[in-house]
Amino acid sequence: MNNAVISKVLIIGAGHNDIGREGQHDAAVTQIGSAIRKLGIAVILVDNNPFSVAAENNFADKVYIEPLTVGAITKIIQAEQPDGLMPSLGGIQGVNLIQALIRNNVLKNNHLRLLQWDAEMIDLVVNPALMSNRLKDLSQPVIASQVVASQAEADQVVRSVGFPVIVKSVAPRIEASRQLCEDEADLERALSKGFKLSATKQCIVEQSIVGYKEIEFVGIRDPKGTALLVAGMENFDPVGIHSADSIVFAPTQTITDQEYQQFRSATLTIMRALHIVGACHVQFALDPTTQAYYVIKVTPYFDRAMALAARATGYPLARIVANLTVGVSLPEIKLPTAFRKQTALIEPVLDHIVCRIPIWPFNVLKKVSHQLDTVMESTGSVIGIGRSTEEALLKGLRATDESRYHVIANQPQRYSEGELIQRLIHPQAGRMLVLLEALNRGYQIDELAELTKIDAFYFYKLSHIIAIEKALREHPFDVHALGRAKYFGFTDEDAAAAWQSTPAEVNHFAIENEIQATFKEVEPTAGEFTEQTNTYYSTYEFDNESTQLPGRRAVVIGTGANRIGTNHANDYLVSQLLFYLKKADYQTILINTNPNSVAMTPQLAGKRYIEPKQVSDVLTVLAIEKPEVIFTTYHDYRLGQQLTKLGYQVVQINNSLPREQIKTNDSPAVEVITDGSEVAIFGISEIIAGNNLRPDVRGSVEVFPIQDKAENQAIEALSTEIKQRVLTFGVPGLYTVRLTIVDEELHLATIEPMSLATMALISKASGSSVTRLLLHVKLGESLDKVMYDYPDLTTLDTIFVQANTFPYNQLQIYDEDEVTGEPGHATGTVIAHGKTLKAALAALNAGNESTDF
Repeated sequence: MNNAVISKVLIIGAGHNDIGREGQHDAAVTQIGSAIRKLGIAVILVDNNPFSVAAENNFADKVYIEPLTVGAITKIIQAEQPDGLMPSLGGIQGVNLIQALIRNNVLKNNHLRLLQWDAEMIDLVVNPALMSNRLKDLSQPVIASQVVASQAEADQVVRSVGFPVIVKSVAPRIEASRQLCEDEADLERALSKGFKLSATKQCIVEQSIVGYKEIEFVGIRDPKGTALLVAGMENFDPVGIHSADSIVFAPTQTITDQEYQQFRSATLTIMRALHIVGACHVQFALDPTTQAYYVIKVTPYFDRAMALAARATGYPLARIVANLTVGVSLPEIKLPTAFRKQTALIEPVLDHIVCRIPIWPFNVLKKVSHQLDTVMESTGSVIGIGRSTEEALLKGLRATDESRYHVIANQPQRYSEGELIQRLIHPQAGRMLVLLEALNRGYQIDELAELTKIDAFYFYKLSHIIAIEKALREHPFDVHALGRAKYFGFTDEDAAAAWQSTPAEVNHFAIENEIQATFKEVEPTAGEFTEQTNTYYSTYEFDNESTQLPGRRAVVIGTGANRIGTNHANDYLVSQLLFYLKKADYQTILINTNPNSVAMTPQLAGKRYIEPKQVSDVLTVLAIEKPEVIFTTYHDYRLGQQLTKLGYQVVQINNSLPREQIKTNDSPAVEVITDGSEVAIFGISEIIAGNNLRPDVRGSVEVFPIQDKAENQAIEALSTEIKQRVLTFGVPGLYTVRLTIVDEELHLATIEPMSLATMALISKASGSSVTRLLLHVKLGESLDKVMYDYPDLTTLDTIFVQANTFPYNQLQIYDEDEVTGEPGHATGTVIAHGKTLKAALAALNAGNESTDF
């Protein structure tokens, strides 16, 4: 394959965000799309996620906002006639869609080449039973399993292998989880759900290996068969807890070199045998007593493990995959001059440790089981980076924004001994506090390792953290105690609590005694070469590798973990801020800990600091960069206030105005922008009841722009009053003016900050970035300079609609009091358009038939 025969590539996006489908797909599209374009190849993108960053900002030559269906994709293929189709960027939903396109002969009839994989690989990804058989042919050990289509067939398998067993769907329509079954009742429930999720109405029943050690490897391979390992990672929790709900370390922490080499060899063998071009994630289960292993999953499409591998190593994985996809081999790829070796043919070596920690939605959804098992429940994750396991773990825990992790070891838990043992045997979310409590009560490490199936190595590390915290408490304002604590990941806030002092006093003491953070670069050669990834983490050593960027500097504080509600929307906002700050000639600096964040892509920020959003951590970055302005967004109002008090210029994009819940649907709202002196109207939106779409739809649907002439005329009559009310706030920004109908006449009801969902909707509908407009009025520019490219909405002849999607099915929530469709429960959003409202709603429905709206 060579570049000359590929002039146009089609990329199918991942659609709305969901559990298991965060920003990692859009981040990959953003990087790969731009890299392919630099090779002179046109990129066509189709997606229906309004928060897709890749669908804006010229990361693709042409973007289609269409339902992710065979019919819609077929029309795009017929119209655009692309040469190649990338199968690895849309998650399992994208793979299912491509399989349907192949079976309908759409690719064959349009002479469209499948890049990266062959058609057999599509079938292997969709059907784990076929993958298992293929791995057996390669002499790779796999778990005993069988495909079943009925309860009776499943019972027969259980009689053969015994309980416990694992049940998973064949060809699932979503990122389905494996379900552990201990008895007949569990099996019946798992099969019922599994058959519903399966496109073929089949499930796989396999023997359980709960308690084994879970290891994950990511490799890449080029079209000529050259392959290398990018990263090896190790789960803190054993098999039996979904890997997304487990703490994960990179590089591996407890396996021997012999074991590491066997996993590396198996990963590369599998990639070569399956002719995978690009990246591949292979998961293994290791018997800690016999060193025997099983291959438990092969994932050749972009997922959270690939995102973690790229963040952990600094290896430009997406850029390299883009080149491999269009036929360039690993030795031929030339990296930017920032990489001294400039070759992709290097296996990363780490001189730091990365710890990924999951985040759960239990603070919002109260009736979800907190039990950790094979069903994924986490909505996102954060990472901490340090020179030691302890430092990486504590920084990761701090990045979760859970204040209870300050002075982590000194938090007594009020469990009876029986309760504690049950929590050790049957783990729940936030189990770190339980493990520390057990150590504080005198449980022996070998005993805890046996109860939890967690390697004893980690309990020695936790014991070390407890010892450090104890020494800190017993030696107030002791240089050695503070220096040791800082080196292993404790903060000014931790020391202040231990010493009954204040963070400011601790910080002053640390500076007086030259205990100051330095920054190290996250790069793939462990310091052997001067690679420049412009990604940094703090630690407490002598040499500092980060120097202040030249020119006007703007710091943007990122979103942290993807949480239920608006968090991916917040990541979209941060990404757009970075993009347009760069356009405005600012040197952009991001502080963030989310490995799946689109904002972390190299094209968006000039520099990235992977640091928790605690004040003391942020101040170490600000001391280096000394920015002219700092941006905080919706989740960081308190942090912004603290930084403002310390004298920094902070622009807060937040919910500082009170929000009033408008219970009545079908009332219009006016969307406006103000620079503090003038007000401009964007257009008119409307919220309609979700069940206008389907009888069982939850939540609501937003419509933009309204094209009702009578309503437009009524709003025009209110325009002067609207502008006067907005100007009374005197704060530049974007606002939604809610209207209500009284005696068949429109009246002003409330004014609130424009939601991120509305910002994304208007951006996609108008073709003009609303975030850019918001940024410039926040920087003090006048409306006449800001609104120059915003279109005349009266000329738009297309109606856009969008709706939230909810995780109720995936989290197995069926309680009517919990299943409300409130925006705060949403994990994602979908968008569609049409010439009429009816057509737009039909398009919205078409791409999401099995989705909870």
